[in-house]
Amino acid sequence: MGLVMKKERKIYQYLPLVLAFIVLPLLLWFLSDFPERSLQMNALSLLTILAFSLLLAQFFLSRTNRDMVKKVKMSNVLKIHKFIGYVFIGIIMLHPFFILVPKFLDDAVSPKDAFIRVITSFDNIGLVLGLVAYSAMLVIMITSFFRFKLHMKYRTWRTFHAYLTTIFIVAAIWHAITLGRHSNGAFTLFYVITGASGIFFLIRMYVLKPSKKPIKNV
Repeated sequence: MGLVMKKERKIYQYLPLVLAFIVLPLLLWFLSDFPERSLQMNALSLLTILAFSLLLAQFFLSRTNRDMVKKVKMSNVLKIHKFIGYVFIGIIMLHPFFILVPKFLDDAVSPKDAFIRVITSFDNIGLVLGLVAYSAMLVIMITSFFRFKLHMKYRTWRTFHAYLTTIFIVAAIWHAITLGRHSNGAFTLFYVITGASGIFFLIRMYVLKPSKKPIKNV
């Protein structure tokens, strides 16, 4: 009985994050008056929004969230952090293809022309920021997956990971606000507040109050 209650208390600690990064985006989606699109396109858009929202939640599913780490084992927090990272970065990496694939059904612009425009439109700040975010995300995923093979010390990798994540989040939010079909006032506010809060957590940990304790290589 005691173990069950303890487990329930741990699950309860994640409830605010579930409400903030899953329930709230869904609520914003259904309350917003977006232009009608096909069921397939709406599903892909909603999947992308939830994936990005959960990547924003990563700021709060790490040792930067000291309150959670005190209440829940760090190993449990890291398991969720890694799961969300690998799964939902994978989904976000498919985001350009979610845009290009429907072009096969559109006679106005071919997928090839759309792809070339995406990677060569350097006069469009939104597209440039999208490329920056995508590149940063790719490096984050590769260095996280192959950290041991790259022979990176944990402290070095963790600091690199934090700074690169900041670049990714800033570029991705700016990209979403500039070009996002569903970035209305409510979603823009959501992205800015959660992104700024997460970056504050990083600054507090790495700049204002850096840890002097030895860090285990986990």
